[in-house]
Amino acid sequence: MFLFAFLIAAAAQPCAAPSSEVSRQLILTYERFDTSDGEFGWRQLSARGCTDAALSLLARYETAQADRLGRDQRSEMAFHSGQALAFAGRDREALPHFERSLAFGGTEEWKLYVEAHVAFVRHDSASLKDLRARYARVAPKSMRLKFLDGFVACPNDRYMKAAHCAM
Repeated sequence: MFLFAFLIAAAAQPCAAPSSEVSRQLILTYERFDTSDGEFGWRQLSARGCTDAALSLLARYETAQADRLGRDQRSEMAFHSGQALAFAGRDREALPHFERSLAFGGTEEWKLYVEAHVAFVRHDSASLKDLRARYARVAPKSMRLKFLDGFVACPNDRYMKAAHCAM
């Protein structure tokens, strides 16, 4: 019994961020928080499969920085929450976050990009192809176009694989 409890605790460790690290993350500027390369940044947590820890950090940051975040930053944070869930294969949970991102508005390029993610997680290939074509007209040299190309090329694959399908 003790060994079983120890193994469960050990398995949870990679996702457990020390409180001092969480506190440090919560006071970073948005740009530093979004691109933090520390072991416990939301991107690193998500990449390690610690989706819930990444989501918690994103939500805590949004709450802690509520007075400082602009519309575009809030939209990006909602998008990143959806993306973390989609990377983990949790498409149904990702959808409301992508939709929340759209509710903030943004540039035509941003809205088309997020709408394409919505179409992908909804498995709406016709809309996805249309959105990809519209995005290419608005931002023909964007690096994001490769992600959308991957979604179009591999519409039935999981988000993680499809996002890199055309790379």
